[in-house]
Amino acid sequence: MASISNFSVAVTGKGLTEGILRLPRLSEKFELPVTQLMNLGQKGPYDMAIKTVGPFDIKKTSSALAADYPALWNHKTSEERRLVVKPDSEGLVKPGEDKRAIEIWGKAAARLHYNRDFQTSSQALGACLTKQPAMGGTAWPSFLCKDRNWDFPLVLWANTTLGLIAFWWIGTRQQQGRSRITISKLPELHVLDARKMSSQQLDLSKEIFKKFENRSFLPANEAYGDDVRKQLDKAVLVDLLNLPEEILEPLEKLRLQWCCEPTVHGNKTTRPGGEKGHPFGEIDYS
Repeated sequence: MASISNFSVAVTGKGLTEGILRLPRLSEKFELPVTQLMNLGQKGPYDMAIKTVGPFDIKKTSSALAADYPALWNHKTSEERRLVVKPDSEGLVKPGEDKRAIEIWGKAAARLHYNRDFQTSSQALGACLTKQPAMGGTAWPSFLCKDRNWDFPLVLWANTTLGLIAFWWIGTRQQQGRSRITISKLPELHVLDARKMSSQQLDLSKEIFKKFENRSFLPANEAYGDDVRKQLDKAVLVDLLNLPEEILEPLEKLRLQWCCEPTVHGNKTTRPGGEKGHPFGEIDYS
């Protein structure tokens, strides 16, 4: 709980690691089907195993989709507002490394990628999908699910308010507005347990993904004013997980509390109450 200023946020963060949803001003608690990411598949190799001591040289390109070995390697915040992000680089096979390149590709190529160095004060996504499998890089390590259908509930969860908090909770928060997860720590991240989801829920997760894939999110620290994020929260928690709608009001409070954390907003003017912050709360005239 180091460097956390609001106790309610800490209670929720700790609860997410136990599969329990606790929200401010709500006495009832709810079970959540969560597990550690390691139980759902395999993390992609460390970027140095791909490039530095690996079989590839990495070249930035605007036509990565046409490459033999596309890679999502770097952050470009302006193009990372939607759930689908385009690969930005390609792997060029070093001389004599064709066989090893194919082996690494098999271990590294996936659609699902997690944000390794999450700058919550400017970046919007905890995870993203590429339309076709791509190698993960320094910014977006890949994760290979045991079942490709699990990509959809995992990427949705990662970008809900609770998914953002789960990432922030486990990450290092030594810098304001930034939460960092090492490659070795990534498998410990708590995510939706897709193994416990019915075929109907998995189908619904695809439909929710289709609904949101072309919608733009605000940076994570502006979640309190992000209507798309709020709609995703409802779609995942209420529609997909069948939690009662009564959670939405205390979730609104939690979202605001989290965005008030200095390690989330990094003292940017878009923080709650900041010069460029979003309006929050409504006057009750009834």
